[in-house]
Amino acid sequence: MGYTLYGKAGFGSVCVEAALELVGADYEFVEADPLGDAADQRRLKAINPAGQVPALILPDDRIMTESAAILIWLGDRYPQAGLAPPQDATERSEYLRWLLFCASSIYSTFTLTDGPDRFHPDSRTHDTLLANANTRRTDLWTLMNDAFDGMPGPFLLGERLSLLDVYVAMMSRWDPGRAAFALAAPALCSAVEATEADPVIAEVWARNFQSEA
Repeated sequence: MGYTLYGKAGFGSVCVEAALELVGADYEFVEADPLGDAADQRRLKAINPAGQVPALILPDDRIMTESAAILIWLGDRYPQAGLAPPQDATERSEYLRWLLFCASSIYSTFTLTDGPDRFHPDSRTHDTLLANANTRRTDLWTLMNDAFDGMPGPFLLGERLSLLDVYVAMMSRWDPGRAAFALAAPALCSAVEATEADPVIAEVWARNFQSEA
């Protein structure tokens, strides 16, 4: 039995789609638009009550949600793929730290900018909300970039691609785009470029993102 991934092209399910491809897992992709019409949202909420993607049905029919949690689980479930530092590796603490930093701090800024009306119904406040969220995101990318400036290898944790690289590469494609990301985080951008050179990642990205960065 394989996995079933509920997701939407270009959304937060991209990193899970990439992880499943990288580990060689058998899976079915089910299109689910969290910003779609009422029918779409009802169908998604039947799987994930939060109405968000990704939602991953495991081979034993359990359901996992939250992109970072799924990445951590898959990385540990398939150690032979080498996408996550093992428990006793020195890189493990940095892997978990920054994966969760991306999930809890940076990802939340996209939640704000993707739908400001969900947080404040008065459209007159939206420009300020969007501007503050974008400024906060830039500051967070810069903070993370400073931590990885001078990293020893082409990837964030060294010589090997990890799911942390995949997560950052996915978010680097989101608004306001790669050019702004490169300005805020040039060291991270270097790792993103190495990640996107992987043929598996390149194929997943071609399905999810336009060719222009």
